[in-house]
Amino acid sequence: MDAYAGTPIEMHHAWEMLQRWKNMRQEVGVIFWGRSANVYTLGLIESARDGRIQLTGSGARASFNLVGVTFKYGPMQTWPRWPSPPIVEINALRAEFENGDYLALAEGLTPTPISSPSIPSG
Repeated sequence: MDAYAGTPIEMHHAWEMLQRWKNMRQEVGVIFWGRSANVYTLGLIESARDGRIQLTGSGARASFNLVGVTFKYGPMQTWPRWPSPPIVEINALRAEFENGDYLALAEGLTPTPISSPSIPSG
């Protein structure tokens, strides 16, 4: 599991990454693990300033206060089409909150569509 612990990065590097994704209108995978809820979605970063990020997806908006978090960057495993395989490995920016909650933001998490089965002609 240590292979997926991530490497600590400086706060200004994390905010530069968030700002770059915002400016590029890069869709990011959002995974939040908390004591009272888990959230898995895709969205665009609408704002990244003053210790807070705001994300907008096709059906929802979310805001996270990142003041006091520890940032890490590195590989993690996720299952983008749960419960269908496969598990994929991606690089993610992780924010670890003092209370034990985690937020992972990953570019390239958009799963490719599963094609519909087709009946062979003949």
